Amino acid sequence: MESDLTQSALFYKLWAWGDKNRKQLLYGIVALVVLGFVFAFWLVHANEQQKDANAALAAITSRNLTMPNSPPAQDALLKVNADYPDTDGGQRALLLAAGDLFAAGKYDVAQAQFQKFLKDYNTSPFLSQAALGVAACNDALGKTNEAVSGYQGVVERFGNQNVEPQARLRLGRLLEGQGKYREARQMYEQLAQKYQGSMMGSEGLLHLQALNTAHPEAPPAAPATPAALTSPGLPSLTTTPAATAPNTSAAPVATPSPAATNPVKK
Repeated sequence: MESDLTQSALFYKLWAWGDKNRKQLLYGIVALVVLGFVFAFWLVHANEQQKDANAALAAITSRNLTMPNSPPAQDALLKVNADYPDTDGGQRALLLAAGDLFAAGKYDVAQAQFQKFLKDYNTSPFLSQAALGVAACNDALGKTNEAVSGYQGVVERFGNQNVEPQARLRLGRLLEGQGKYREARQMYEQLAQKYQGSMMGSEGLLHLQALNTAHPEAPPAAPATPAALTSPGLPSLTTTPAATAPNTSAAPVATPSPAATNPVKK
């Protein structure tokens, strides 16, 4: 009974307030209705923006597939990003443009676009690709210390993503080039163990064998586990002849390839 009386008293107080402030209440209701229409319009517009961005991106990528000798698409991709910066298609366009610039040898420009991606889309699922791209650009520009730092960041931050083995392999090569054989051996061992049976695991094993052959004086950073480091079809670490070692004089730079490793969202 007391609860009913309390509710009734509250109702009459609200009624009296509404009657006294009728104009302000009306304005508030109208404002809410207008905001609802604005929000609905924004949702529709955003959906249309997504469709337009995806259509523009699809047109560029399909042209490149059907006309491989067509002019570079970097400008067109950057325009998609500029026109639709808040869409998934716009994000992918920027990353693809940076990758194309890298492939064309324009490392400074490519790095600027990868860094722009990291700044503008720091919650994107493609963030790891951009981070690898920045490190690869430093690598290609001969900025070894910056490249080492960048690859280490990729390995530590994106350890469960598909960019990690590329970064780990290239990091091992750079460390080996700096004479840091223990650290390089550790990179190769971890690569061979974590990706055993895969192409990247085999790459790690081959470079580990080559390093052991070339620098047996450098002790391992951690005890090796031969069973884990043996891959079917490949010779044992202890019996590898020098002739099987890969050529380490000209290591390819890790090339970011967002289009190949990430499906395009619709």
